[in-house]
Amino acid sequence: MLEYESFSIYGFRIDYPSSWKIELDPKSERNTGNVVVKSPQKAHIFVSWGLLEKVKRKYSSLDEQAQESLKRMTKSCQVEEVRVVQSNLIKVSSHKAKFMHVKIITVKPRLFPIAKPEKSEQEAYSLFLHCSNTKRYFVIYGIIAHDKSREYEEIFMNMIKSFQCHMRL
Repeated sequence: MLEYESFSIYGFRIDYPSSWKIELDPKSERNTGNVVVKSPQKAHIFVSWGLLEKVKRKYSSLDEQAQESLKRMTKSCQVEEVRVVQSNLIKVSSHKAKFMHVKIITVKPRLFPIAKPEKSEQEAYSLFLHCSNTKRYFVIYGIIAHDKSREYEEIFMNMIKSFQCHMRL
């Protein structure tokens, strides 16, 4: 069983596996930024945040923000298919949040036109949350190879269950 530690910065907190490494984007600040949590096996979970007013000008809801994220995935040149496995509203840190689990099939083109392209399956997990208390939005996401998805899903779910976007009074 994995042991977890807490990471806290700019008033939010998340638990992560203690054997994983934390990297903060050096441009990060209280109102906008990114942190990546990296496993020894090269899996990554990102936590991004920004000003809530900015995302609310762009999207009318959490669902619209999540759907736009899916559209961006499908536009990648190597993505053949994006299929939603699970999409629902959950409660995280006293807020309504949008959780998504999708399968992504990518195609790696071959050098020779006769050869069949190489396909691979990945799974993406994401959480979209709007925090009126801190006036920020948060997105937690990561992509992993299909064969590691069960282990990764458990870690991702533990991380989002622990997430606190503001300190409770």
